Amino acid sequence: MIGHGRTRPGSNRALSGWASTVTVILLMGVMLAGCGSDDNSGSTTAKATNATCATASVNGSGSTFAQNIVKEWIKNYGAACSGASINYQGTGSSDGIAKFTNATVEFAGTDVALTAAEQQAAQAKHGPVLQIPWTAGAVAVIYNLPGVPALRLRPATLAGIYAGGITSWNDAAIAADNPGVNLPSTGIQVVHRSDGSGTTAVFTSYLAAVAPQVWKAGSGKEISWPTGQGAQKSDKLTETVKSTPGAIGYAELSYAVGSGLTTARLGNAGGAFVAPDAPGAVSAALAQSTIGADLQVNVNYQASDAAAYPLSSVSYVLVPVRGPDANKAALLRAFITYALGQGQDSASALAYAALPPQISHQALTAAATLTGP
Repeated sequence: MIGHGRTRPGSNRALSGWASTVTVILLMGVMLAGCGSDDNSGSTTAKATNATCATASVNGSGSTFAQNIVKEWIKNYGAACSGASINYQGTGSSDGIAKFTNATVEFAGTDVALTAAEQQAAQAKHGPVLQIPWTAGAVAVIYNLPGVPALRLRPATLAGIYAGGITSWNDAAIAADNPGVNLPSTGIQVVHRSDGSGTTAVFTSYLAAVAPQVWKAGSGKEISWPTGQGAQKSDKLTETVKSTPGAIGYAELSYAVGSGLTTARLGNAGGAFVAPDAPGAVSAALAQSTIGADLQVNVNYQASDAAAYPLSSVSYVLVPVRGPDANKAALLRAFITYALGQGQDSASALAYAALPPQISHQALTAAATLTGP
């Protein structure tokens, strides 16, 4: 009952035994317990005023992509439910999966599907598990190039930079993407994640899908990078780009916004260059995604909608179907239900995107099945 994540367009890796279970799940009514609204004009994010509360303590770790919005959910949910103690640490998808498998944490954040070996290990420890999509956003290409406040990059150009074939900012390929822009001869300092990262898996899967003739290094949470320097976690990568003239990197948009870094517009299959923070850009990309029977959202990186930001992604919460005890299970069910309902109201203010209805409805139905031992 696992296997959500991201594959290249056209693939749909349903896991053995999961499809029949999801068929049963999808016949159940969507349970929206705990989702209310709060019109608080003095706040930029929604509060969990009508949340269903549970008294327990749970810990989670994993995806740094989702970290900023998860911590906002925890703050708002905790304000309404004083008996709930929820902790989440953004340690990277690989680390979160490992800690969940070892039962060091009760839930984990991941941006990619578990491997076959990870699936087997998680099920051996917990029994059936779910990966439920709970947030979405843009993987922004961030750069530090004073004097160039707007930058456009076609897929092959971005792939060439990370492949090590394009090494200066006034390279002919970058100049062709940016006619009329005075590009400096500054050397490009490539920055990538050095830890096991779901954001890296999304970024490299995108490069492999949109520029296969240029990008030959493969895709995954960890790869052998052709060039560049590594930095652990999204915040350290962002700090490295900000402190390094000529640097380029990638991180969820909220990190770019928080650090004040400039983001590039990426060329899409619709012939447009789209910024990661363009209104509706992530939603337009997700509208052309497909959802597998196991809730795996397969993002189409070559969506034809000119409004789509191509490097968009969802992130998942990894949780056991049968929790370690009834109280912890009740809290996980209530908190995830809140995140998928009222918690989505926090997305825009934090530079994330709310899940589209076709994803959130199925995710809520799956969350309603979480139970105790």
